[in-house]
Amino acid sequence: MPDPPGIGPIVRHGVPADMGRVRPLWEALYRHQAELGMGLTLPADAYVAWEKSMLPMLGRFAVLVVAEREGELVGFAAGRVRTLPPYFGSDVIGAVSDVFVDEAHRTTGIGRQLVALAIEWFAARQIKRVELQVVAGNAAAIRFYRQLGWREELVQLVWERGLV
Repeated sequence: MPDPPGIGPIVRHGVPADMGRVRPLWEALYRHQAELGMGLTLPADAYVAWEKSMLPMLGRFAVLVVAEREGELVGFAAGRVRTLPPYFGSDVIGAVSDVFVDEAHRTTGIGRQLVALAIEWFAARQIKRVELQVVAGNAAAIRFYRQLGWREELVQLVWERGLV
């Protein structure tokens, strides 16, 4: 189905029926992150496990946002509600775990819309702090989030046996 004239992509909250359509984008996201230096290796059933963890929480403690153009999903964002440990005040915060836009649709504003709708979802639940991680080698994503007003707070370092 083509986009309505003059409207462009449709960015909306995802529903359980979207999960299978998200899979190629999710897998592309993690291939892209590996190319940029993410050291974690995903098991063969990683997407199935992710989907299984998201579905029961979707809409309550997890958010899925999708971008659709001419009937095809071209981007998505996902996040969850989590609680900080007691020594950080036990506040409920948001955690954006995944944001991806198909390469052919980047620089069109879809990423901004995905993140904005996810942030609105957290805000509607009175969540004032939202965190995300970016692969250190993904300069474009770091630039993108800075343009949206995000700031760096922590740097993650990794030590793995046999790699040092």
